[in-house]
Amino acid sequence: MADHGPDDPVVRLAAQQVRSGQPRYDRSVLAEALLSGPHAEEAPQWLLEAAVAADLEAETEPSHYDRRPALVALALGHPSCSASLRDRTLKRCTAEQLAQLGSPRAAERLAGAVADEVRARGGTPPPMTPHLLEEPTPAQIMFRHGPLHDLVFGAACDTLPTAPDSGKPGDGDDVTDWLERHRQAYKAWKSMWRRILKRNSDRHREFVEWAKDTDAERTVRDELLGSLPWAVEPELLTELAAADLGRFPFELLLAQSCRMRRDGSDEQQVLDRFAAELSTLTDEEQVRVRHFLGPESTTLLDMGCHAPVTWVQHTASGTWRHLLNPTQARDDYRSVEWWASATTLADLAARFAETAARALPFWEPEDRYSAINSDEVAWVRDMLLHLPTVTEDVKAGVRPIVQHARRRLSPRHPGLQPRYDQRRELEEILDTVERVLADPPPAIGADRRRTALGAPDAVTVRELAGVPAQVLSEYLDRHPGDDALAEKALLACAASGCRSDDDFAGVLRRHGSPDTVLLRLTEGLRRHLGGGPSWREAWTRLVLARPDTGPELVRALPAWSALRARGGRHGSAHPSVISVAREALGADQDAWDRFAACPATSSGPTAWLRLGDLLDAAAAEAPWPKPPGSR
Repeated sequence: MADHGPDDPVVRLAAQQVRSGQPRYDRSVLAEALLSGPHAEEAPQWLLEAAVAADLEAETEPSHYDRRPALVALALGHPSCSASLRDRTLKRCTAEQLAQLGSPRAAERLAGAVADEVRARGGTPPPMTPHLLEEPTPAQIMFRHGPLHDLVFGAACDTLPTAPDSGKPGDGDDVTDWLERHRQAYKAWKSMWRRILKRNSDRHREFVEWAKDTDAERTVRDELLGSLPWAVEPELLTELAAADLGRFPFELLLAQSCRMRRDGSDEQQVLDRFAAELSTLTDEEQVRVRHFLGPESTTLLDMGCHAPVTWVQHTASGTWRHLLNPTQARDDYRSVEWWASATTLADLAARFAETAARALPFWEPEDRYSAINSDEVAWVRDMLLHLPTVTEDVKAGVRPIVQHARRRLSPRHPGLQPRYDQRRELEEILDTVERVLADPPPAIGADRRRTALGAPDAVTVRELAGVPAQVLSEYLDRHPGDDALAEKALLACAASGCRSDDDFAGVLRRHGSPDTVLLRLTEGLRRHLGGGPSWREAWTRLVLARPDTGPELVRALPAWSALRARGGRHGSAHPSVISVAREALGADQDAWDRFAACPATSSGPTAWLRLGDLLDAAAAEAPWPKPPGSR
């Protein structure tokens, strides 16, 4: 029909059928063909009205639930559509239909009309309440059904509910009830923005720019940084993180001012001392400083003295919690894929850690009756795990925090004690902190929580077995000449189960007596290593793989594991084991028969019987030896 003009007989016949009341579906098809073809530039008013009526009628049919009113959009965006038809139609539309009509594909004139209708319906935006999550405003509904045209986007933003009313309780209001209502309203406010930002992830920068200098600015930024950082494009994420850290200098200034006031200076002396710094603050920030310095409340003054530490504590457990632990981030219990690279995330975490380290001089012990919680020490762990270099000054600042936390966890402390699960979490945090203080791991891309192994005399074989070979090698490099640590690392190669012959040889080279240590460890393997069959077999494999393993070392191996060790061909025994057995038993068939009946097993105490001891007993017709370590 596009090849036919408006006066073409075929076109006139189609127009007559639209006007004559054909079935709704037929009218829609014909009207769309006419408006996109011969009447694309100019159309009679009755055709536009018929197209609108047919498409809106379809919205009421169950089979067309949630369909996009394409024909209405075509008619209302048509050059011939009158403003009155457009306005009448938009007033009939639901908020969902307005969102669909105001999509990015909408014609400019239609998008402008939808924006005007949105503003008219929104009126004066109400302050946010929990009720508006259940019965949302038109603007909230439209953001659920985006994306939106730029004009409609701006109108919807301008008519969203505002921040909760922050006025004072009225006469007769219970203060506790008023505070709870305000808390719930603010919780709903954050929830509304979280839903909007999650649903409109392609508009994050526009939301940030729109919210600037409004009551939504802080919430929008905090929700992007703290609730959805994986969905934020890297450049914007970096900007948000830098702006958030840029708030920290104010906390430092507040603490310095309050400490000077606490030390005996009056308010004016403090203001004069920090006049240059205060002049750079906003009016709101200056009011806040004076509020803390006032003589009315020593509690406020104490809070100001601890402001940097409090800020870091809340930030580490709040807006930065995902950035500091990106592999643990979840979105409704689902793992997330980060838009930002691992390098970007590591850089942001390091910048936070360097900022947090500046709060250490402002930490002071507080003897509270309440139980200690994880937020009071978790920030220290996160700081240490992300600091590129843990200096002696940092260690000196952290040690009193750990000691104070340990005292508060002590049963002898007069205050309340945390629950069992909270105590376990706190002890894990403090253990990690103490390991980093004892031996800070290198600033590599790996998870430093796992690579923080602590002091060599305290680290265990199991802990060494649980880290990658590269991490183990770097740990040994930081503690050269420690033979006891090298012996733990040798045993950890067997306990790991995934160490190569080269890894084992690399550890052995670090020992001061590589020629004798393997024999000593193997002879006391039950005491040094322990574990099950897989550990014994791994140790046996690693020892037999060495080209210079001598007969004495082979004889010290657990018999069952040594006899199961494979040789060069499938199903064959290891040649070193065969050589030792032939040397001990020779051509004595009875000795071979006795050895075949030896008590060696794959598990239990007899799994530790040494190959040489059993060969000697079989050759001499002596009683079978007791397992090593048994009485």
